[in-house]
Amino acid sequence: MKVKILFAFSLFLATFGLSAQTAKEIATIFCDLDRVPDYNYSSLSLENIEPNGKSETIEILQYGGGDNGLKNVAFDFRAPASVKGMRVLQLEKVKKADDRWVFLPKLRQARRIPMTERTKSFGGTELTYNDMTVRNEDEDDNVILDANAKITVNGTTYNCWKMKSTPYKRSEVEYHYRVSWFDKKSYVPVRIEYFDSKDKMIKTYECTKLEMVKGVTGIEYPLRRSNIITNLVTGRKTIATVKDFVFDEQISSAYFTQHWLTTGKAPKVKGIKQ
Repeated sequence: MKVKILFAFSLFLATFGLSAQTAKEIATIFCDLDRVPDYNYSSLSLENIEPNGKSETIEILQYGGGDNGLKNVAFDFRAPASVKGMRVLQLEKVKKADDRWVFLPKLRQARRIPMTERTKSFGGTELTYNDMTVRNEDEDDNVILDANAKITVNGTTYNCWKMKSTPYKRSEVEYHYRVSWFDKKSYVPVRIEYFDSKDKMIKTYECTKLEMVKGVTGIEYPLRRSNIITNLVTGRKTIATVKDFVFDEQISSAYFTQHWLTTGKAPKVKGIKQ
């Protein structure tokens, strides 16, 4: 899987007027083209809403940076008290699964997240650790179901490719297959439906606000500003919102180290944003 940041977290694909025709081309553009900012940092809000209406909001700072063409991501949980001090580090690797680590303040220790645990909840939300990365196009059997699909999300109608993606290694994911609507302008999925082995829909993702934003260099990126993830089995939802962000301004590589993971401290570097 590729480490790209979902929402700010995962997927900022710039629009360059490409015209994909096959499922593989769409997946390749979405997964492989280097169209995420070299550096980014943002503040994220993840609101968990229970079926009875009770809610709790998780506040996270997220840092993204490049190293030899690879993308790394660090998450720093700031609130509420139940998760404050938790940190997650994702390091992309060449031709193999990325490394993922979590620091749990109550245990005062960091541990690697094995592949078998990446189907679990990310910080108590309806996102999983798998949701925090982009799957490579060769990890799924991708088939276009409708090359001229239209879908309306939160009042906005998108012209899309509707595509079914079935993982080759189903033991590594928490669903049997997914159906996605890729916006033809941005190549961003504005809706994803997840199904179990009995063809029952178990989870949905919707991008409720997609906007074009600029990095400090003037490059434009489509940003999934607001998103809703719904667990159809439990009725629980997570609303993920990007609050503040800066793209293409260099940050310290110290955020992507075991030292930062265990201490939460990144040494200051002159001329580089902290």
